[in-house]
Amino acid sequence: MDTNALFIPGEFGVDIFEELERLGYRHIIVLKAVMNELDRLRRELKGKDKRAANVGYSLLLRYLQHNASEQEQIPGRCKVTLNEADVGEMNTDELILEVAVKRNAAVLTIDEPLKRKLTKAGIVTVYLRGKSRLEES
Repeated sequence: MDTNALFIPGEFGVDIFEELERLGYRHIIVLKAVMNELDRLRRELKGKDKRAANVGYSLLLRYLQHNASEQEQIPGRCKVTLNEADVGEMNTDELILEVAVKRNAAVLTIDEPLKRKLTKAGIVTVYLRGKSRLEES
């Protein structure tokens, strides 16, 4: 999941975790770099973008905190874990691509340049379709 994917709930009212579950994804990996980028954006942005960033950040924290508790996961929902991959000199998109290739993992994104890179690397992408649901390509 990239940073802009976490804007989807606040911008379009789509429950990305429910949609990922519908598509068969049971375990969601969020990179620490994505969480840090989202946290920075929610402090810097204004208006509807700030609200969307706050909604995404709150949802992410809810899943991460719930998964860290004694219960394994939110009942009927996918498990979300934080991956603290070594960022080094890489930007967030490069890191997402590297982790996706290593794990052969699909990536949720609405970022077209990242989507093209992922597709070129043979990685399944999940994207917003019709501002109402997620689909795979």
